[in-house]
Amino acid sequence: MKKLFLWILFIVIVFFLSIQISKEIHSKFLYLSDSIKIGILNLNQNITNAITRHFNQAQQIKHLTNELKEKESLQYALESLKYEHNELLNLLQNNDFGSPNFHLVRTISYAHINDHTKIWLKGNDETISQSEKNKIFGLVTNNQVAGIAIFRNNRLMGFLNGDEQCNYSVIVGENKSPGIAKYDINKGFIVDYIPFYPKIKAGDKIQTSGYDGIFYPEIPVGEVQSVEERQGYQIAIIKPFLNKISQFYWIINTNQIKNDQKQSDDSFNFD
Repeated sequence: MKKLFLWILFIVIVFFLSIQISKEIHSKFLYLSDSIKIGILNLNQNITNAITRHFNQAQQIKHLTNELKEKESLQYALESLKYEHNELLNLLQNNDFGSPNFHLVRTISYAHINDHTKIWLKGNDETISQSEKNKIFGLVTNNQVAGIAIFRNNRLMGFLNGDEQCNYSVIVGENKSPGIAKYDINKGFIVDYIPFYPKIKAGDKIQTSGYDGIFYPEIPVGEVQSVEERQGYQIAIIKPFLNKISQFYWIINTNQIKNDQKQSDDSFNFD
């Protein structure tokens, strides 16, 4: 019995020790396993972060490259605009005409009974020097050509579109064919002496050319109604955009006033 008791005691002790040892081994195994898992997770996260940083850097480099190209393009455009600006300033400084001056005038009356193409105009005569009273002025309203104006016996007379004394240089159509707007006793208001080529057609728009110094370029005049051919040139019968007498007009003086006297909008005095 004593031996049996000792064997049982030994087995119990061995079992207890094995349990304690297995707990320590298990805890160490779990610690090792957790360390490996954490290491793998950290490695995976680091790889993911590295890949993300790589693609983000690639996208950022692409974005910065595109921005650099746009910046260079804008820089070239800016340099081009600077050049054109300087050329325009030089042109204005060297141009004898300079910037046009505008003077507001109003209609006083018809110059002759039953003649609706000649009118007397009144404005501030102080805005026009005595030396300019022999000049032909452009006459516009609502940014459309109405005719021309000249001084007659120190009075300003307007010759509207369709009058035999109303002549000025124009361009016709998209090809800007040059011609002379004038009155024809048989056909009415026409554009004469248009080059034979390129061909013009009905509906083509007519604008001032600015070649004659009466108007500045590209003021609307009218549109072509029909076209006739002559020996070596074309004639356009036109419908003017303005066909009614207006109460107020602007006269255009393309001569530059060298004293450059600046006048306010409310400086017009009417009698």
